[in-house]
Amino acid sequence: MGTPFVMNNTRADTAGPLFPNVTNITSIRNGSESHLPGRWPGASCLRPSGRKEVVRLIDRLRVVKRWGAVLSIVAAVALLPVVGFAEEPCEKDPDLWLPPDGTVGLADGGVSVQETSGDVCQGDEVTITVTIDNLSCGPAGPFDVTVYYDWSTKLVGTQHVDGLDACAYTVLTFVWDTDDVPAGEYEIVACADTGDDVRELNENNNCLTIETDLWIRPNEPLIEVEKTAIDTDGGTVQPGDAIRYEAVLRNEGCADLEDGPEHEFTDLLPDGVTPTTFVTATSGTAAFEGNEVVWDGNIPAGGEVTIKYKVTIDEETEVGTELCNQGYAHWDSDGDGTYDAIEASDDPNTPGEDDPTCITVDEKDDLPAPMSGTIDAPTLSEWGMIALACLFALAFAWRLIRRRAVTA
Repeated sequence: MGTPFVMNNTRADTAGPLFPNVTNITSIRNGSESHLPGRWPGASCLRPSGRKEVVRLIDRLRVVKRWGAVLSIVAAVALLPVVGFAEEPCEKDPDLWLPPDGTVGLADGGVSVQETSGDVCQGDEVTITVTIDNLSCGPAGPFDVTVYYDWSTKLVGTQHVDGLDACAYTVLTFVWDTDDVPAGEYEIVACADTGDDVRELNENNNCLTIETDLWIRPNEPLIEVEKTAIDTDGGTVQPGDAIRYEAVLRNEGCADLEDGPEHEFTDLLPDGVTPTTFVTATSGTAAFEGNEVVWDGNIPAGGEVTIKYKVTIDEETEVGTELCNQGYAHWDSDGDGTYDAIEASDDPNTPGEDDPTCITVDEKDDLPAPMSGTIDAPTLSEWGMIALACLFALAFAWRLIRRRAVTA
């Protein structure tokens, strides 16, 4: 016996005298949430056992009102073609597709899984899980499922499926050895029926790109740099303002960055600014060398370091001047003792990649004239206030001693 029909009540816009206890009938489906985009939900997967259930459903929806009974008959007549069709053997072609990750409503309450095990270092294995579903009431014969990387130009693997029943799904697991795969970021694409062995209702939904890209990281240091500029005085950047630069170096490779004979980070300041004495780093050693910031240190694989340094905008810098520059990470990528790799900093607040960090000098704010009749009164420093308090205490003690002496 097949699966009985189920009514799905979700909306309130069709409630009325005909169905006083039902908010809405949005679909008649095959016992699960519909997953048939662009079609009547569940129509392809109806089973012959549905006739009696539809009749029982109509009986429950009858009302005693005369016109309500008429509408019930109309509903029954409208459903008869569907029931009659469901009783006949399915002659439709199958329809294979790869539902997006997390899609609910597969057979027996299944949920689609389309994912990888995550980023790896070169040579490690990646587990790729894909789900193939048959949307139709027509069974599918044998077919192949293939997984690619780099948009169907390079093969991860192929698995054979002996067939897929109507409205059924299957989950496959691929294990990918990345030993000979170049480091980089890759899109993973899975396709069903790559040999065109199955005639389908829809041949255009057989491939899916897994949502999250996969990083294969090199077995060497790989440094990425982000650099931002912050006006510590707030508001617009004006001559005389203090600017704090922050450079974050991340090691996204699978090997540690070692502190070598050369600087691992340098940043030559732009014209129009003057370095201050403020320069710090969360690890290693940072310093100003003239108009350049330098940093020396190591960064473990997966680690990061933040370097902060301040400059002031020169007073003579013209309004509208754009001050741009980039810092650079340097390292030995192959362990031969030579710093052959370099990476420019990127401003994360701009859409481009590896673009410089820029600030634009604005006009100084017009300060209000001092109020007439006011004077700049002198003030005491902290030590001056202490000394004044001591003098008051001594004067009080001296007067007290003299009063006691007169009384005696």
